[in-house]
Amino acid sequence: MDIFIASNRQLPIRYYVNEAIWIRRGGCTKHPQMTLPFFVEVEIKNSVNLKIIIEYIYEFQRQYKQTEIQILIKDTNILATIQEKLTNNTLTNHTITIQQL
Repeated sequence: MDIFIASNRQLPIRYYVNEAIWIRRGGCTKHPQMTLPFFVEVEIKNSVNLKIIIEYIYEFQRQYKQTEIQILIKDTNILATIQEKLTNNTLTNHTITIQQL
């Protein structure tokens, strides 16, 4: 997987077929770095479409008054882009931790 997103709340699954992005329930293997109970695996074929992942996170945050999100990313370019976009625009009462996998 390219990205793991974990949260203290259940995360929705999404399939963006035209953009080649799949956000699906995590398998039975959980990475030791993840400390939150709910997670999804994100497969992305083209990093040009990262704005979809960022909008997914913002949409999720707008559903709740408070969330805690942990994002684990393999690719360093994707990591830098996501960090840049999310750390500057975090909503109040929402915590985001971004780490390299």
